[in-house]
This record gives sequence, structure tokens and C-alpha cells, in this order.
Amino acid sequence: MSEPNDKLNEIFRRGGWLPASRTVLRRWIGEKVKKGRETPGPLLPPIQELKDMIENDGDMYMGFNRMFENATMITNYNELLLVMNQILGEAPFYGDLGPPFYMVLAEPMNTNGGFTAFLAEKLNAQFKSIFDFWNAFLLTPASASVLVDGPKGWFSSDAISAMESDYDGMPFPDIFTCDPSQPHWGFTSWDAFFVREFNPSNNVRPLECPDEPNAINVACESVFYNIQKEVKETDQFWIKGEPYSLKHMLNDEPDYAKELAGGTVIQGFLQVTGYHRWHSPVDGRVVKIVTVPGTYFVQSPALIDSPAENNPYLQSLAFITSLTTRMLIFIESSNAAIGLMCFVAVGMTEVSSCEATVREGQVISRGDELGMFHFGGSSHCLVFRPGLDVKWSEVVEEAGTLLKVRSLIGIVKPAQQG
Repeated sequence: MSEPNDKLNEIFRRGGWLPASRTVLRRWIGEKVKKGRETPGPLLPPIQELKDMIENDGDMYMGFNRMFENATMITNYNELLLVMNQILGEAPFYGDLGPPFYMVLAEPMNTNGGFTAFLAEKLNAQFKSIFDFWNAFLLTPASASVLVDGPKGWFSSDAISAMESDYDGMPFPDIFTCDPSQPHWGFTSWDAFFVREFNPSNNVRPLECPDEPNAINVACESVFYNIQKEVKETDQFWIKGEPYSLKHMLNDEPDYAKELAGGTVIQGFLQVTGYHRWHSPVDGRVVKIVTVPGTYFVQSPALIDSPAENNPYLQSLAFITSLTTRMLIFIESSNAAIGLMCFVAVGMTEVSSCEATVREGQVISRGDELGMFHFGGSSHCLVFRPGLDVKWSEVVEEAGTLLKVRSLIGIVKPAQQG
């Protein structure tokens, strides 16, 4: 997209991706740095490993100094390590900030030094170690401490309102499986809350057009970001305008990537406050699942040094589909008019953990669960082959439109018989 969009920025903010203001972010970071200095202690193992990498590797040492040359928030890598060390022992709270690691790295991401460093495979391997450590904490009962109704709790009135807002007045316990009479409403950890399921008693987000064999349905509860047709097999995905590059998005998958070249990509982004499970857009069979390691904190180089209020990372969602940690689920539709398509789960910052709940060879129906994002998500893409004759729904006409999972996104023209 590569252009500021006030509507999308406000949706990002309401959905939990952005701070309420730069002042709020600066205050939170300042408090973290102060606490780290006043209560020094040993760095946790993966943070100490990152410190050793920075100080013992010339490329990393240069990058982690250059990225703070004009910093206004965190001013050097030692402050960064102090803040990251604290975050690893905390579950994300609800309120006026976005995902915590993204909050502390957004400014260095927007520099040439940060861009170069954050592309490095060795650094991303270390980030994965850090986030695996954090993810282990987010699976523990201690991480449920933020699942309360007090200030910054996920069951405070403001949080509940945010999570109910797109469900036409339904209360949270009717939308999601939970038990408000139990501690933490029955969720045993932060992660259990994040991957919460719809309440099966209330038919939340029913499959639209269940009897229409040519229907294609929305895969994720998300916000529409972009549609691009006739996508090239390879393209300059780093330039302004961010064309998709299928060879890179699909990890040059030898069996299927070329078959989808020239096709259509539809992209949406999930909200931190939303529902994080994926559902099949078509009937068919899962033919291949590929986990692609990648980056966590890169934004489009065309947007480096952009004003912070333009939120350059969130203008880079098409760009990151070629680089970031992601999962590819290739599906051969039972409808010959659709044929092969791919669901792409795209990690955005933080844990970026993608879990498939289907297996290769499994036959699936439209609306069936495919998998889920664990905390740190997330964007997703649907990739369709060239020549597909589809009447797309009006929900993919304007960026910022809510895509309700399992609702109709398009109707394909039936294949010719004989």
C-alpha cells in the first residue's frame, strides 16, 4: 500500500496494534528503562545471548548502534535489552499500547541500520529463541494475571466492549467459549485466551451460502487490506506500491508456486482484540503445508525514515509477505473452477507462531478450521490461480472493511462441462 491511510491507522489503533499516542508510548518506555536501571539483575538466557551476539559480531554491533543514532525513545541497545528482559516475564495487558516488542522496536525498524540488522538470518534465529521463551511463559497459569476486570485487564469494560464491537450486540460469553463464574473466565493462560474459540451453542459466524458450490468464503476474522490481480511470479516487492511477488511469498515452492503465478492475492490483517483461528475458504483437500522461517521486524525500505505517525510498518503488509515468518497451506479445491489455491498465514512481529490443525491429505469443507495464530499475529492472504472467473464481493473493494470469517467473499463461474 505504501501510502498513509487515516482510516486504516484508526482501525489498527482500535484493534490493538498502535499506541494511543507517542506521549503514552514514551511514558511507558521511560518507566521500563527506569525500572531496569533501578532493579538490575541478570539478563534472562535468550536476552543475554542477544547481548553476546550484538557485542561479539561486527555486523550486529554496527547495526545495533546505527539504529539508535537519532532515537527519541530507547536510545541504545543496552536500554533495549533491559526493556525486553522485563517483557519476557509479562503477559500483554489491554489498553493504550500495541504489542510490546513491536512497541519498543518500531522506531529502530524505521532506520537503515535497523532494516539491515533485522534482515539478518542469525538475528531472526535469536529472535525466535526469545519468542519461544516468551511463548512458554504465555502458556503458564501465571500469564493469566491480566485476564481480570481491573484496570488494563482483558475483562475490563473497555476491553470487553472492544472484543464485542463487531458482533451486533452479542455479549462476550455468547460469542466465545468461556465461563465468567470461574477465575479468569475459565482461561488457564494468556495463550488459551488469545486462541479462544467461538461459542458452539450460538452459531457465531455461520457459513454464508452453504448450499452454493461455487462460493468462496472468508478465511479469517480480519480487516480487508488489499487485492491484486495478475500477480507476477517475481516482482520488486520492496519498491513503493509493494507489488506481491509470488515466488517469494510462496517460498519458491517447487510443486505449486508456478501454477499460481499470474493469479489473484487478497490480503487482510487480524486485530489483536479479535478472533485468531483460520477457516477454509473452499471445499477440497489439503495437499501441502509448509512452515517458512523468516523475519520478524522489517518494514518496506521504501518507507524508511517515514514520520512515525504514518505507521510505516503497517503500510508494509504486502511487502512482508515475501520475507516474514509464515505458513503456507495449499488446497486443491474439489471445485474444478477454483482448482489449486493457497492460504498464507503471515506473522507480524512478536511470536508470529502459526499452528495448523489440519494435515496433508485431509479432506476439508468450507468453514472448517485450518489452524490458528498464537500471540504476535498476524495477516493472511488467499492466493488463487490465474484465469479464475470470480465475482468478488463488495467487501474487497475498500481497505478497512470488516471481513467476517466464513462470510461470502466471492462466487466463481462454474467450469465448463465436457
